[in-house]
Amino acid sequence: MFSRFPGSLAAAVLALFTFVSVSSGAEAKAPVRVAFAGFGVGTVVTWIAGDKDLFAKYGLDVEAVYLDGAAAGGVRSLLGTDIFVTSRDVLPPLEAVSDGADLVFVGGHVSTENYRFGVASYVDHLAQLKGKKVGVSNLGRKSDLIARVVLRRAGLDPVEDVEMVPIGYSPQRAAAIYRNVVQGAPLVPQVAAEAQRVGIKVLDVGEVNLVTDLLVTTRTFAERNPGLLRRFLMAYLNGIQYFLTERADSMRIMKEHVTLAEGASLAGTYRSLAHRLDPLPLLQAEAVQALIDAVSVTDSRARQLSPHPLLALEVLKRLDRAGFVKGLYSEKIEL
Repeated sequence: MFSRFPGSLAAAVLALFTFVSVSSGAEAKAPVRVAFAGFGVGTVVTWIAGDKDLFAKYGLDVEAVYLDGAAAGGVRSLLGTDIFVTSRDVLPPLEAVSDGADLVFVGGHVSTENYRFGVASYVDHLAQLKGKKVGVSNLGRKSDLIARVVLRRAGLDPVEDVEMVPIGYSPQRAAAIYRNVVQGAPLVPQVAAEAQRVGIKVLDVGEVNLVTDLLVTTRTFAERNPGLLRRFLMAYLNGIQYFLTERADSMRIMKEHVTLAEGASLAGTYRSLAHRLDPLPLLQAEAVQALIDAVSVTDSRARQLSPHPLLALEVLKRLDRAGFVKGLYSEKIEL
């Protein structure tokens, strides 16, 4: 069952169906309550799964619960549901965990970023930023999380060893380095090139994976309903496959549910989403650690968290080992 919601709720509500339980066609459809907030890759995959009856195909009867915003309080309210899909604002689940919620991440999407790191002239290695100021856009935003990943790679504690300073976008961060307001900052490649032309030192930090969407449930639900979770993830993976292989129809479905910002094109939005959509939505511990570090700034209790106990990815890994994902792409799936 895939409910439709009118008006501006459509985009959010349909993403909600992302986390549902699934069963074989011969069995009665299992009811699952799924909550969601935000718009992102998870939202679109959910639209696909709903419009193409994939949840029903795998035995799901989904009740969607739309959360108006992803504030920590809203995340805590999801404890009355089974599964939660959050896009873009991915800190609230960590905030809820630090507040005692026993949540686990059963999947999630990441974006691969190719930022550079502008630094003061005397800095040859990022470890030399210890005790210095690092410019970012704001707490929990993309540049902030990138900085936390690369600083930790350099052996620094991004909470204790540096001071993160909210400066603004890349051009403002480059200017802040030039004026020695900060001694380091992540920069997008175009700004990094301009920064080098005016004499700012720029270090290559390699690719950085950032969490963009989370598939969340309670540890209790995951442990008591492994079959249900497995069937939901089968439907979700099938939704990813359809989006990546059926471009025209996927764009049609997107057009039905989303109003693009002025200047944005449907084709461009599709390309952007498809570019960072992996067939197997596994999270990396490094990317989750960056979320923990960001939450630790405002909640010291989060300092006790570790990524690995939060990751419950075995169901996805088993499906992959069993050849389920490969099978979706090696033959035409009758939808």
